[in-house]
Amino acid sequence: MPSLADALAAGPGWPEAGPREGPLSGTKVLDLSRVLAGPYCCMVLADLGADVVKVERPGVGDDTRHWGPPFHGEDATYFFSVNRDRRSVCLDLTTGAGLAVVARLAEEADVVVENFLPRHFAAFGLDRLRDKGSAVWVSVRGAGGDGPDGDKPGYDVMAQARSGLMSVTGTTEPTRSGVAIADVVTGLYAAVGALAGLVSRRPLQVEVGLLEAAVATLVNQASNALIGGVVPGPIGNTHPNLAPYGPLRCADTALVVGAGNDSQFAGLCQAVGVVALDSWATNAGRLADRAAMTLALETALQQRKARDWVPVLAEHGVPCAPVQDLAQLPTDPQLVATGQLQSLPHPAGAVTVVGSPYRLDGRRPRPRTAPPTLGEHTVEVLQALGLKGTQIEEVVGAHRR
Repeated sequence: MPSLADALAAGPGWPEAGPREGPLSGTKVLDLSRVLAGPYCCMVLADLGADVVKVERPGVGDDTRHWGPPFHGEDATYFFSVNRDRRSVCLDLTTGAGLAVVARLAEEADVVVENFLPRHFAAFGLDRLRDKGSAVWVSVRGAGGDGPDGDKPGYDVMAQARSGLMSVTGTTEPTRSGVAIADVVTGLYAAVGALAGLVSRRPLQVEVGLLEAAVATLVNQASNALIGGVVPGPIGNTHPNLAPYGPLRCADTALVVGAGNDSQFAGLCQAVGVVALDSWATNAGRLADRAAMTLALETALQQRKARDWVPVLAEHGVPCAPVQDLAQLPTDPQLVATGQLQSLPHPAGAVTVVGSPYRLDGRRPRPRTAPPTLGEHTVEVLQALGLKGTQIEEVVGAHRR
């Protein structure tokens, strides 16, 4: 029987998984990442039709498999949020056999996504694979490698803190966002970088830092500070540049109302029966007299329940939305109609996952498979690469010794 290296070299290469729908159909993505930003990037690419193979540490897997409770089967539900539509292969990168398989997959991949610390990336020899290959390599880091902290570990909460994002969130003190928004935005930037490499048809090296991505989320708040000289503190639900734009109290609960221009504000006043002061005719005037304007609107709105106001405001062209909790999402009429929430089979029982927000040519990509169990496709992928018997044992058994 030939050696492992010879078998991999002579084998068919990337393990086929059947055709995919979408503009990235036929695109092969090797996911060497873990936690959130990298896997999120790969999920976006999978939604667009890419075939994703995820490499995980034997016996441990992605960190988020353990970030619970709650759990579903053996895995934390956190893992289910961003790891659908891919195959899981367990490979030990500290062994020659594991690295050889990764090298073969990387050689065949169109995109490789990783988030190792730079020193670990080099220690595994992944820098050599990247530099000699033809794939687009996407690297997610705590901070950009062109700065002094590019070699340091980083999590979302540190990026939120250092970027200033936490300083403008909350009501009385800096507050972390309710979701890992720096990770999510980093994952989206990473996916855009991968697409740029695919379009350019060259082995582009893409790097996205959590810190820099978090700063990029600040948009108008950054401009207010950097250009306008106004450094905000925690602003809660108050918008720094618009009024009214946020929750207003009704008879039972709050209704979020957004009057993004003067015409919408006039429609709001007409809908709820408020006589606006002349000074409220412009956004600048409403900002200057925010407290009095809010009191007038809430006094009127408290005559009805929040949901009763929704159709009334809609008739006057005023954007609004009731505040829902996550338990209400499965029955939200819009989400039901679009089918964004999908139930998928899983060995531990069916799971509901959040699908893509895209519509492509009028059709919404549907999630295909639930997140895999740890190493679910290891043997299948190794066989597809051309390995047999003792060669497979050499790879799988390496991490047992």
